[in-house]
Amino acid sequence: MYMTMEEIQKKYNGQWVFMIKCKLGEYNETIGGEVVAYSERRDKVIGEMGKFNDEKSKTFIGYIGDIPEGIAVIL
Repeated sequence: MYMTMEEIQKKYNGQWVFMIKCKLGEYNETIGGEVVAYSERRDKVIGEMGKFNDEKSKTFIGYIGDIPEGIAVIL
C-alpha cells in the first residue's frame, strides 16, 4: 500500500524501513512508497531486501525518525 513519507514517519518512527515503488519529488527526494520491511534492527531489514531482487521500481532504505544519541551517520 502506497504511503507518503509523512505517513511513514508517523507509523514507523524509530525504525528502519525498506520501500519499493518509491515516488520522487522535484529534487529527487523520496516522497512516498510501499513499505515492505521494517524493524528497529537494520540487519533484519537488509535480510528482507533479498526477497525483492527482481523489483524494477525505485527503492529506499533508511532510518525513520531522529538519530539516537551515540549513533554516527555518514551522508
